Formats: sequence, structure tokens, C-alpha cells
Amino acid sequence: MKIYSQQNFENMKMMSRYFESNSKVDELYLLEFRTSNLINNIIENEDDNEKGIQETFKLLAEIESLEHKNDSHWLDYKIHVMCVLRENGFNEIK
Repeated sequence: MKIYSQQNFENMKMMSRYFESNSKVDELYLLEFRTSNLINNIIENEDDNEKGIQETFKLLAEIESLEHKNDSHWLDYKIHVMCVLRENGFNEIK
């Protein structure tokens, strides 16, 4: 997938580090760290946009069905993810 805004992606990596750091004191952050790390890797390394978008949505759906911190930091991370997905061809309205 293409990273159109390096700043947006750097913010996503920063949030992943935040989840990792907080997972040391609150295990509910661990799933958010693992999921954000996987999504960041998809965005950085997947050449097929459609496949990357599908894999990302699969991970987002999986985490929402499990117990995790789900605070404003996770919401902010998802907003950043949606920005990247839209830039790579995702359109909610078809």
C-alpha cells in the first residue's frame, strides 16, 4: 500500500508504541499493540491495495470482537487507519 502522508503513518507507529508501553501495566493494551503492529506492517509492505484493505478490515473486526482497552487512543488509531485505506482506494459508498 502507498503511504501518502508520512506524518500520518509516523503517528500510527507512535500510537503502536504507546499501546506497547501501556501493555506493560495494563494487559488490555496488548491486543491493541499486536493489532496495530500487524496493520502497520500491512500498510508498509503489502503491494496489493485490495488485499491490504481486506486484511486490515479483518484485523479490525477481530479486535472489536475481543476485550481490549478501546479508549480514545484506539479510536484515534482507527481514524488514522481509515485515512490510509481511503487514500489507497477504499470507498465506503459504492
